[in-house]
Amino acid sequence: MRKSKPKIIYDKESKVFFIEMSNKKSVDSDIQRNLVIDYDKGGNVVRVSIYEIDFDSFRNGRTELKEFARGAGVAVLTK
Repeated sequence: MRKSKPKIIYDKESKVFFIEMSNKKSVDSDIQRNLVIDYDKGGNVVRVSIYEIDFDSFRNGRTELKEFARGAGVAVLTK
């Protein structure tokens, strides 16, 4: 089976930042404020979506994002 590469998408008009880990169907989600993490039937992350975000607010919210991701078992790397 061929592994797909993650896709990173930022829609400036709607202010939504997506990281698509795979093209599998989402069957469950964790939602906290404007952050949504979607999972497939095996519990693997398929997509991370951050709504109503611009890059300034992303820089300001890194700590909150890291804490949420840690609780969800997802690694987040920021500079």
